[in-house]
Amino acid sequence: MKLHLNRMILVACSTVALLLSGCGGSNSSSSAGPTGGGGGVSVTPPATLSGTAAVGQPITGSVFAIDVNGKSSPAVTTSAAGAFVVDVSGMTAPYFLSITGVAGGKQVTLNSIATTNGQTVNLTPLTDLILSISSGQPSGSSFATLCTPVANVVAPACLSALANAATPAKLDAAVSAVTSIISPLNAAGTNPLTGTFAANGTGFDALLDQILVTPAAAQSAMATVTLISTNTTLGQATLPAAAGLATVIASVPALTTSELAKAAAAATVMPEIRACLTSFNALYAKAAFSAPSQATVMTYFASSFALGRLEDQGAIATALSGANAVPGFALASVGFSPYDMSPLTAGEIASTGFQNGSQTVVDIIKARTASAIAFNASNAPTAAWIQMRADSSASLVSWKFVKESAYTGCPGGWKMAGTQHVDMHMDARIQRSLNGASAATFTRLRAFHVGVDGLGEETAAGSAKIDEVTVRGPGLSVYSGNASAPVGAAQAVKLRLPLAALGAYFRIVDSTGFYGEGEALQSCQDLASTSAPAGAPCIDETAVAPGKLYSWVLKKGVYTTPAAPGVVAAFPYQINSVPLSKAFTIANQNALFATVTSVTPSGISALNTALAAFAGPVLDNLFTITYTQSATYGSRMDNCGLGLYIGATAVLRAEADAVGAETSCTFNTARLNSGSLAKPGGTIQNGFIGVTTTVLGNQASSSQSY
Repeated sequence: MKLHLNRMILVACSTVALLLSGCGGSNSSSSAGPTGGGGGVSVTPPATLSGTAAVGQPITGSVFAIDVNGKSSPAVTTSAAGAFVVDVSGMTAPYFLSITGVAGGKQVTLNSIATTNGQTVNLTPLTDLILSISSGQPSGSSFATLCTPVANVVAPACLSALANAATPAKLDAAVSAVTSIISPLNAAGTNPLTGTFAANGTGFDALLDQILVTPAAAQSAMATVTLISTNTTLGQATLPAAAGLATVIASVPALTTSELAKAAAAATVMPEIRACLTSFNALYAKAAFSAPSQATVMTYFASSFALGRLEDQGAIATALSGANAVPGFALASVGFSPYDMSPLTAGEIASTGFQNGSQTVVDIIKARTASAIAFNASNAPTAAWIQMRADSSASLVSWKFVKESAYTGCPGGWKMAGTQHVDMHMDARIQRSLNGASAATFTRLRAFHVGVDGLGEETAAGSAKIDEVTVRGPGLSVYSGNASAPVGAAQAVKLRLPLAALGAYFRIVDSTGFYGEGEALQSCQDLASTSAPAGAPCIDETAVAPGKLYSWVLKKGVYTTPAAPGVVAAFPYQINSVPLSKAFTIANQNALFATVTSVTPSGISALNTALAAFAGPVLDNLFTITYTQSATYGSRMDNCGLGLYIGATAVLRAEADAVGAETSCTFNTARLNSGSLAKPGGTIQNGFIGVTTTVLGNQASSSQSY
């Protein structure tokens, strides 16, 4: 079975700079402000706001400020370290700040608030929580959307929220509450709103690695701060029924001695794992690259490594060594996964009644007492679930690491153990179809991608093949048939084995036939402008946000014993991006999509001539697509697509891995993700080519006629 690195190691995505801006706000009265010198001489602070945008990783994105009068500042891009300086010349404090961007592949929208010019003010999940508490309403993308200027005008509701959040007593109370919540981890006493820190994995930045902030998504909902290492609640804040009223801060028990010991031990985990990955990545340094041996690569992977049904320690080492090694390949640890992300045990599956849909995987995962980090009796870490990203990937995936003895390049002894489940992903996608003289069309999608080679195999016991996958989670729905209210009833997504001609991936079950055995759902909101029938599966974009968890259940016997199908495996998946908006995509399409400059053979006539002259049965190295990319948003190639038709019949379909091939892609069996290059018979009448980039946390695909 072929291993596809960009599918094995990359699994989820994220978006930068969606041109959001925010509405103004006031900071705590105890924060730095204008000061008076001796003799009454005043010092005018600079007309800037500066700070750090981070989530345990620096955030790459655009920062805006809006003042108390609704005036917007120019947008500024954060540095590689997440630092920013916003020019607020001619503006009036207090200010609201907002960033939309990515951090290690995670898509984030966070907000903050400042009271005076010259102030240090951060943008982190904790500052976003402070704003939510002080304003008494949801923050994050909700607040940012509320405060996005329309035709350069900020909505009155935003300025009203600013005035409420800027009330000194409310803001002081919010800062005090959040400072108290994190106090067990904040030995230096850093002010979460105005304290200076660097996004370098130490100090306050390391604290951000150790916590999970779950925002309140609606009025009357609760925000929580959780210590990941022990799955312990550090603090809770319940929003009022209406914005502007008082947020209720819950009293929670203090951490136990054991929890404090585990928290201290867990603080070493991420730095140690990142040191191991730095050593691993050095094997692929482009300068004087020499392909590592299988034995060298295997050192970094645990004997328990599992990804898919056949990829073990030896297989992954083979895929990353010798002739398969790619210069510049790199893995990064983005942060801790939110929970113990292990697939469900047989006991968990059997004891829940879950195969009949009464409980989801996510329910079970959240109810576990085990945390994302496992400890021994001495409170020393032994294993950890880490969010991982591969270079050029739109996706994140949760991988298990296990701690063993120190080895060369890795004094911490951490080794990669993989996902422990099948190779799949749920990438956000935006597709562009170039229609000749007609205007391009755009479609937003959420993939449900899992390969037949990972699921359609016989199980170890030789029992029936897995023939259905069920996915449940936020936003999964059907189209109502009403364009003005497109979201219909909630519904799980089912995936089944495809027709033999399509082969490579499980396909969406769609009784309406709208998708034609596709692998990605369209947005319910987008279907309003199509001819989609009522009942077509779709995803409600308003219910989807980075960090949401989904349940995946793998069944066998759905066809052979439909009265009692068996659950083979079940596991959670966390998404980390949402599809780019159509408005942003259309306005920035030249920076998002690769532009095809040539294709060989050049046109259908030349293609048929080349096919007639080609001697072999497999069309290796016959097709090449060349293209250019914009550096504006750091796009990188993901894959190339090719389809050839005789009439309406597909006679060749192939997708080639193009990771690292930034200027051209040649179709060769050795780099196929899916499909076949078997030489077709007959005269080709039409076809298409496609190029897919990874950009702003999405897969951005552009297709056109051959």
